[in-house]
Amino acid sequence: MSPRTKEQNEQIRKQRKQEILNAAIRVYVDKGYAASEMADIANQAGLAHGLAFYYFKNKKNLFRELYEYMMEESKQYTKAFFEQEIPVLELFSSYARIVCERVIIRPEISRFYMRIGLDLHLLYSPDEISPFKWVKSFMEQMTKTIEKGIAQDMIRQGDAHLMAMQFWGSVSQGMAYLDQTKQELESQGIPEADVTDQLNKVLNQIIESSVAVIKP
Repeated sequence: MSPRTKEQNEQIRKQRKQEILNAAIRVYVDKGYAASEMADIANQAGLAHGLAFYYFKNKKNLFRELYEYMMEESKQYTKAFFEQEIPVLELFSSYARIVCERVIIRPEISRFYMRIGLDLHLLYSPDEISPFKWVKSFMEQMTKTIEKGIAQDMIRQGDAHLMAMQFWGSVSQGMAYLDQTKQELESQGIPEADVTDQLNKVLNQIIESSVAVIKP
């Protein structure tokens, strides 16, 4: 067997790191930062414990990289989504549906985002990070899309950034409610089809109320 090329080694490295990061999400939403251990994460990833330390020197280093990766991915996805040439209200409605559907499909992702803000003080010093700057950056393309909608008389007049914040606030609260509802329904032993039906009703209400914030 011929030795692996540099490119193959790099691909394996990226794959291993991604497996560890994905495992860290699952461990984190189950245990929280303080109780999460590198051994737990390695076990979740199906890797030898030493490999976790090979890619990340310690837990803090791992979770800092995880946080920055997740937040950047979210920002870039949102930016690309709102750059699409689609009618403005349809864009916002579709975006709300997609991010809320993720709560149903991959609840650990939304739980990570909801919880990580409470642990940032364990990962960064105050002068290292500004969540408010990140939120402004995250909202930038959304705000531009609202400005475009206002100019087209498709969105009501007002402060575009404030409306972007109001829309996202409504979606975020809806995501938390959707996740809570999902857990409650499943704990009651309700048939899967009935759970799906009830969650879809909640989902549609979240979308309607979130888009209503910016409608003319």
